[in-house]
Amino acid sequence: MSDVLSTRLQQRLVLSGTGPSSESPVLDLDAVIFDILSRLPPKSLLRFRCVCKAWRTLISDPYFIKEHLSRVNNSCSYSVFVKDVSTFRSIDSEALFRDDDGPVPSRELYFPVINGLKFDEIHIVGSCNGLICLRFKWCLPVIMLWNPCTRESKVLPKLHTKDLFPSSPDYYGFGYDSATDDYKVIVGDFRYLASYKNCILVYTVKTGSWRKLQYHGLALLGYGCLVNGALHWVQEEPWEAEVDSYKLVSFDLTEEKFHEIPSPYYPNNPIDRRNHLVASAGKFRNSLALYSRGPGSEYMMWVMKEAGVEKSWNEVIKIPKEVLHVSGDHHRHHIIWTPLCISNDGVTLIVVCAIPHHTGSFLRFLTFYYPKENRCRNLTEHCVSEAVTYVETLVSPFARTGM
Repeated sequence: MSDVLSTRLQQRLVLSGTGPSSESPVLDLDAVIFDILSRLPPKSLLRFRCVCKAWRTLISDPYFIKEHLSRVNNSCSYSVFVKDVSTFRSIDSEALFRDDDGPVPSRELYFPVINGLKFDEIHIVGSCNGLICLRFKWCLPVIMLWNPCTRESKVLPKLHTKDLFPSSPDYYGFGYDSATDDYKVIVGDFRYLASYKNCILVYTVKTGSWRKLQYHGLALLGYGCLVNGALHWVQEEPWEAEVDSYKLVSFDLTEEKFHEIPSPYYPNNPIDRRNHLVASAGKFRNSLALYSRGPGSEYMMWVMKEAGVEKSWNEVIKIPKEVLHVSGDHHRHHIIWTPLCISNDGVTLIVVCAIPHHTGSFLRFLTFYYPKENRCRNLTEHCVSEAVTYVETLVSPFARTGM
């Protein structure tokens, strides 16, 4: 749909309740159709594009897609995106938290075939507004944006970065910049020139290209967690330090600048390396969360109720080490946990990564934690590689006028 037609549609929607006189409201059929369709799930809308050319044009219009996304986000409905041994699967949140201990239904997602791709080399960078960002574990990584609902996918331009990244980059992030109405992917490395300098590449969907930024002194690893327009990591102090020390660091996608976030008690205090503290940043009901394993080996989650306010950190989950386990054999594993989502009554879905002491290999499972009974239940039918939450939308990985 052209800019002129899209603008005209928006004007008609605004004016649909007024007629020649204030006493004679006029029913605008286009506005009614728009309102009804924007409330439907994406799968239905994808089928309804075949009804007629007008509906196909409307459902593909950037303004409609944006309004539909707004309704999806306000509905609080979501799914869990799971990478298992050989497929990607989706689990609906309503099916996930139903009141029984039976198996949780899931459905396989269609994934585009890419020549030379090995499925076990795919890693999930993050999800945002229905788009999943994936990287392929090659020396110079290939990165893809994919909407599992619409099946649209886009492989980003190759990273010709051997002069910038001596090996594979150290950290990644994906999110939405509301100021420019654009999606951004960042790739970074802190070992640039064998010092603690950061080299960051930023890709924007609208430009379709990468550009370089430089920062200093940020030893980041892994995938940034997107919360309120910023990516978050737990920064570990250099390995040369005698004690472990952690800082929460955010990267504002609009400013494209790093900031330090005040931390709750444990991650902000030096910990003897013999009582190694494992911590990571996450998202909890649209607020910043911190997951850790404390000196006493209990598993804890804090949530920052007010963005940037140190005193607003609250401990919301504390799981004894005896409860969180894999196949009842927690004594033989080193456990890393990542809460994914939580029901209204506090039941929490967790990705448990168990590292057997004798092999060092990774075992990952989806696990329920029931706070009232103080127990866990492994979803043994879902041995996973990685998992994130996502929403089903019509958002495209390609730049479109008006988005």
